[in-house]
Amino acid sequence: MKTQFSEKGQALIVIALAAVVLFGFAALAIDGSRSFEDKRHAQNAADTAALAGALTYSRAEDPNTAENDTRTAAQDRATSNGYDSGANNDVTITITDAPDGVCPANIEGKDITVDIVTQIDTSLAKVIGQNKLTNAVTATARSCGSYYGPPFDGNAIVALAPSGKGYDGTGTPDWTITGGGIFSNSSSSNAAYCNGSASISAPSVSVVGGVDLGCHDVSIPSTTTGSPQYAYSSMSSFFPRQPACNGTASFSGGQWHPQNGADGSKVAWTGDAAFASGLYCVTNSPGPFHGQLSGTGVTFYIMSASFSMTFNGGGNLTASAPTSGEYTGILIYMAPQISNGTLLNTQQLDMRGNGTGNVVGTIIAPSADVTMFGNSGTGAFNSQIIAYHVDSGGNADIRISYNPTRNYNANLPIILSLLK
Repeated sequence: MKTQFSEKGQALIVIALAAVVLFGFAALAIDGSRSFEDKRHAQNAADTAALAGALTYSRAEDPNTAENDTRTAAQDRATSNGYDSGANNDVTITITDAPDGVCPANIEGKDITVDIVTQIDTSLAKVIGQNKLTNAVTATARSCGSYYGPPFDGNAIVALAPSGKGYDGTGTPDWTITGGGIFSNSSSSNAAYCNGSASISAPSVSVVGGVDLGCHDVSIPSTTTGSPQYAYSSMSSFFPRQPACNGTASFSGGQWHPQNGADGSKVAWTGDAAFASGLYCVTNSPGPFHGQLSGTGVTFYIMSASFSMTFNGGGNLTASAPTSGEYTGILIYMAPQISNGTLLNTQQLDMRGNGTGNVVGTIIAPSADVTMFGNSGTGAFNSQIIAYHVDSGGNADIRISYNPTRNYNANLPIILSLLK
């Protein structure tokens, strides 16, 4: 007897299984799309809430209520976008101090973080046992306060090289520095260095790496190692605007004059030259220079990326920076030379006084080796020296008497940034 097995009903099983799979794909497509849209909306809400909090903190007039006002502003903005810490969402606002060194000039800052967790009810995903989907997003905004004052913590000598001997006081001169200390951005063990018969007197020295001050006599009451290192991105806001140099200087009455209405007047440094008050754009790279440069209320902007000037013979400088206007306190400005966000060392500048006259104003030369030749007489440098390297030359003593009120002061606005 032959037994026959019936296959009736198998198709229904296959169809049922296929329907479950199809429902699963449909749930993934529909509920997954809803979840993605919800997460994107929540992220936008977190971003705007964090920025609203940072803006409120930057505008706070009463420090006692600043954090509460900041938290309220962030929550209000999240609520306006539908996230009110209700049944299907949770909003957490955290306010912390910004890490040291992340805000320009080491001014205080706050990080405002907004975390949003949401839940959405599923539709088709219930078929596969998924009743809710959860999203979590976060955003952090930073508020750095405004700042007006001397850049680089008011140090009189600032060497920005990231390695090697940033400050090198070797030689025979006696360095006498008042009004500000020495800072070297180098991470090397000899970031601040001297040897030989030189002597150094300064209120302080601070370096990223170490100090090797083995010269004849060192009088520095305060020494700090392990300072935070500046990347170019964290120092760029200190430097002033580069002028357009759209004018041409003219010579009359025994001195050079800027062109009226120009944003910098071009002139070449040749021989003895006296300058009337104004902004001058130096077009050449004079190399060895025998002339005497003088002027009152002047700023010299150096145009050449490979500028080099070495005073020879009787060459020297007697000049003072403007006391008003955009370039107040700036005597010489050599714009930073940058490649892929890194500061380059492409320029050379000698600083030599004329014996009795003072040099007044900040020397901003972040890509230059600046060699201090001192002053053979009673004159001094009433200056802040900002350079790639700072070292000494010649036999004349080097007197730097830094006074921030007669030098450049950076004017940094409130900075708001969305970190993540």
